[in-house]
Amino acid sequence: MGSSEKDVMGNIDYSAQDILYMLRDLPDACCIFKVITDPFGTVQDMLFLFVNEKYASLVGKPTSELIGSTYYSTVANRDEDWIRLSYQAAFMRQSVINRTYNTQFSRWFEFWAVPVYQKGFCAFIIHDVTAEKRKEENQVIKSKSNNFILDCAKQLSKNDFKKGVKYTLKELGAVLKADRVCIIESNHGEVGDIHEWSDRFSGTGLPSKKAFEEYDFFTMWERQLGENDVVVINDSKVVNERNSQVYKSVLEGSVSRYIIAALRNKSESIGYLLIDNFSLDLDINLNEVIESVSIFLSEELLNYKLMQEMSYMTTHDPLTELGNRHAFNATMHMLEGMDISVGICFIDINGLKFFNDNKGHDEGDNVIKEVGGVISSVFKKKYCYRIGGDEFLVIVPQVTQEHFEGEVEKLRKKSKAYPIAIGAVWSDEAKDVKELINQADKLMYADKAGYYSEHDRRKEEQD
Repeated sequence: MGSSEKDVMGNIDYSAQDILYMLRDLPDACCIFKVITDPFGTVQDMLFLFVNEKYASLVGKPTSELIGSTYYSTVANRDEDWIRLSYQAAFMRQSVINRTYNTQFSRWFEFWAVPVYQKGFCAFIIHDVTAEKRKEENQVIKSKSNNFILDCAKQLSKNDFKKGVKYTLKELGAVLKADRVCIIESNHGEVGDIHEWSDRFSGTGLPSKKAFEEYDFFTMWERQLGENDVVVINDSKVVNERNSQVYKSVLEGSVSRYIIAALRNKSESIGYLLIDNFSLDLDINLNEVIESVSIFLSEELLNYKLMQEMSYMTTHDPLTELGNRHAFNATMHMLEGMDISVGICFIDINGLKFFNDNKGHDEGDNVIKEVGGVISSVFKKKYCYRIGGDEFLVIVPQVTQEHFEGEVEKLRKKSKAYPIAIGAVWSDEAKDVKELINQADKLMYADKAGYYSEHDRRKEEQD
């Protein structure tokens, strides 16, 4: 029976040439080596005995040049692991599977080193797994991105605004390897509060609130955003083309790249998520994470601003924007029993009824607003309250008598346009704040009586 014919056992004998012919059509790159060692058994090189066209194409050499040549003399982009693995396959007769990234081709390869023929011989089969590797990486990136988004949503929903935002900004900074992540509130186009996380080492020297107020960043960001909610600026030098002053004065040397996400209530921007100097080497889906997290932040910021407005309305007088009686009662309750100094100034507008009766209530309201503005320009606004139609009260804690009396005198001089009655007391302890307010009230009425007495006397002299 011939060597290529079937024997009685159903087996076929193939020649070495037949086997090499089969390997030639292998869908992967393949080569067979005789491993060359020194007298001590250390691998020195590998001699090509066979290569298929796919392997020759991979290394950029013709098969005729490779066969009969050594690995080191012909292959420029060598994988040094091959020498180690060839020993395991050729002499230890162990099959080895390994995966590596080739920088020359920017591709991932999986190769098998397997023993063949006899001791000292091995084969390598190389399979391109770049698509598979990228699919695996994309799955990891997708999973990590989704988990991150869900975690941020959970933290924002279960915590109060400031705590949830603090956590989210910090986590964004970590996953984006950024220098700073912050939310800049927009109050009808004006810079509002800033909520910020920054790296304690690299997060210094970045644009401050003062810079945001000095330069019109909001307009620049809206132009960069266009119809999108997120824009990634990979090189801040592009700003120099249209806003050279902003780039040279603020960004140059401190911000190399940044991300802007608009936080919106319908079509109105209520704030911006700003990420400075993020890393270009990330293992998340950047746009998906920023877009999703910014939606959650928009909702939380909107709710927070609504709560602030509601809180403001319950504690402030809508006409003068000073504290109302509710805020005054809360302050008085807080001060009761405290061992600190306090200055109290009771103010009443003289002749308001005249304005209302002769010039209308709108004019009377204007007088109230003007007087409220004068009072808050002398004392800090947070210490001022409108407690009645024409009555105001100022409560200044932890103030020296000299400073407080100086402020009261300043108020008298600044309020000459509108006659007001003032009663002021100072005490080194605020324990009985109600009594101090009563004293100030009595002094105010005495001042008012003096005004009307003088006013009526002048009127009689004129008549």
